[in-house]
Amino acid sequence: MEISKRLQTVASLVRCRSMADIGTDHGYVPLFLWEQKKIDIAFACDINRGPLARAAENIAHMGAADAIQTRLGSGLAPLAAGEAQSVVIAGMGGMLICNILSAHPEVAKAAQEWILSPQHDLEAVRRLVGEMGFVLDTEVMVQEDGKYYHIFRCVKGEPVPQSLAALRYGGHLLEQKDALLWQELQQEETQYKKVIQGLEQQNSTRAAERLAELHEKLAVIEEAKTWYK
Repeated sequence: MEISKRLQTVASLVRCRSMADIGTDHGYVPLFLWEQKKIDIAFACDINRGPLARAAENIAHMGAADAIQTRLGSGLAPLAAGEAQSVVIAGMGGMLICNILSAHPEVAKAAQEWILSPQHDLEAVRRLVGEMGFVLDTEVMVQEDGKYYHIFRCVKGEPVPQSLAALRYGGHLLEQKDALLWQELQQEETQYKKVIQGLEQQNSTRAAERLAELHEKLAVIEEAKTWYK
């Protein structure tokens, strides 16, 4: 089956034979992995009945019903601890991903790996990964439809202290001098400087607070860019 480059990258990081796809929508990731013979069993989970029904239709159409089960429920709630060795949570906001993992820590920590792709608040996700006894083993970036996506593979391990730039933009990517991350840094820097120009024309407490926030963000970008020298 054909899936987007982003979802192919998500699927490529799954190393375990049993997996759960949280917020599965159409069930594309577990179906792709099953077709590639990369998994033996999967749980396609979603909080909404509509997407889960579409996933069930796709699973039946592909003849994968013996291997892929659909489960209705919020986050990790439909799973028992240890059922899924790999937990995939992709295409959601970072704070929602944090809430899903922390709401059912017994299920999250029983997994061998997490494949996470937050759409924003990446720093919060990286921090929570460490707080829950996991580390980022791999981080990959892809660009699709003009947007940048970060995808993490997290495994059990002892976290080590990281700089703010590494937490915000990804230590692995900075070490590798990742070309897509450089593009993202340049894009963010340009956007922030443009907003700063507008705010400097204003004379309000809120504008001053926002200016301070943006100058802090620019300082972290400058720190991140030093990794490329």
